[in-house]
Amino acid sequence: MKFKQLCSALVLGLLLTGCAASNVSSSNVPNLPISQQTKGRVYIIKSDLLANVKYTEVGKVKANARYGYDSVVTLYPLLADEARKIGANAVIDLYGGHTVTAFSWGAPYTGGTAIKVEDMKQLKQYDVEVY
Repeated sequence: MKFKQLCSALVLGLLLTGCAASNVSSSNVPNLPISQQTKGRVYIIKSDLLANVKYTEVGKVKANARYGYDSVVTLYPLLADEARKIGANAVIDLYGGHTVTAFSWGAPYTGGTAIKVEDMKQLKQYDVEVY
C-alpha cells in the first residue's frame, strides 16, 4: 500500500514540477528598478542594423522553453520582457534553435543583444517583430 502511495506522490510531483515554469528568461546584467525599465514596445530586429542607426548596447538577453516543440518566435515576447527589465527598446543579433531538455527532444531557445535605440523611427525600414 505504501508503495502505491509513494509512486502516486512521485508522479504527481513530477507533473506539477513540469507545469510550474515552462519558459524562462535571463540577462547578463541586473534588472533596473521598475521606474527605469522600458515601457512600451520592444523591437525584435531580425536583420543587421545599418551604421547610421545610433544605439547603446545594454546587455545580452535570452529565453528558452523547458519543454515543447514550438518555434523560436513563440519566445520573442519573453525576450522582449527581459529587454524591458534592463532598459532596452530593441534586440539585435538574434540567434536561436531547438535543444534537448529534461522534458523535450526539441525545446526552442533564443537570445540576442539588447540595445537602446536613440531614434526609433530609423527601425521602420527593418524586418522587425514588435512586442
